[in-house]
Amino acid sequence: MFAAILSRLRRGFTLVELLVVIAIIGILIALLLPAVQAAREAARRSQCTNNLKQIMLAAHNYHDNYKAFPTGFGGTDTGDWYMSNMGQLGPFVGMAPFMEQAALYAMVATRTQGRNHQTGAPGSITYPPFGPAPWVEADLGSANGYPPWHVEIPTLRCPSDGVQKSAGWWNDTGRVNYCASFGDKCADMWGGGAIRGIFSRRFYYCKMAEIIDGTSNTVAFSEHTIGNSAFHNKIHGDYWGDGGFTSPAECLVHKGPNQTIIPNGVGWETRRGMWWPGGGPTCQGFNTVLPPNSVACSDSRGEWGWYEIFPPDSFHPGGVNVALADGSVRFISETINAGNSTVQCSPNPSGPSPYGVWGALGSINGGESVGANF
Repeated sequence: MFAAILSRLRRGFTLVELLVVIAIIGILIALLLPAVQAAREAARRSQCTNNLKQIMLAAHNYHDNYKAFPTGFGGTDTGDWYMSNMGQLGPFVGMAPFMEQAALYAMVATRTQGRNHQTGAPGSITYPPFGPAPWVEADLGSANGYPPWHVEIPTLRCPSDGVQKSAGWWNDTGRVNYCASFGDKCADMWGGGAIRGIFSRRFYYCKMAEIIDGTSNTVAFSEHTIGNSAFHNKIHGDYWGDGGFTSPAECLVHKGPNQTIIPNGVGWETRRGMWWPGGGPTCQGFNTVLPPNSVACSDSRGEWGWYEIFPPDSFHPGGVNVALADGSVRFISETINAGNSTVQCSPNPSGPSPYGVWGALGSINGGESVGANF
């Protein structure tokens, strides 16, 4: 009798029992995996929030030193892409010393040896202070070019966006996930016209006193995904750039199924987040016209569009983080009220924004009462 019992104990699992155990383990993993993924994304979103706080703190420190915020795009302009930056530097260059990048800024602010763009010989050209145009390094495609433009600043990268710099043409410059607000304006984005956002015009330096709608009601920075060949024709990382629109509604028709762009995006020509020193709405700007995670549009495949709509976007489920001018960071839903999308883009908008609560958050002087509606 004892031998029989011992034999049964030694028998172990049957095949059926083993399959049942494996099935139970599989079910448990399936139940736990979404929770693990959600926890990881929550941690990434928290880090993104902290990055925006650091960026806004740097902007405030810049303002304390220079009595104004940095320009959305400016710099030196001699007409030579290599001997000046063509007035295309964004706000993060001036803010670099306040983001623990004093050594990098010192390198940018002095003459720097680099590769001659004609002969390709390293050390055969001396770049002027504040360097060549940001896109020069993308064209050269070599770390032997202008060194500061190849640096990647950790504070400027959102961990939810996995795009990394790599060797090769257009791939080895420092990436950036954060962008500056051009307000609720979507026409004459590169020239004159009305000032609606904190960074809304070339060579414009906004003072705190000019934000008459209140710093707690005005966005300064948000985030965008980085352009990459893997995201060609995708809302995250690409934009529609074949002209023919004058209102947000006419841009929206280019949003296809599954977050795609129809009939197609600009592909390799997209410059969203491709280089950290770049400025302007195309490279690292956004406007508060269409809600977050909407399709982006320009009437030019290059960088000089007249009509441009670039909503912020992210891989965070449901919306994006924004930094308000008072230094606080909020999560803005992609379903935020964006008003009347049929209102045509104007180079000189005035008064309350026609683009709802979202538009009101972008304008510095629209006179809207946003309150707690976002």
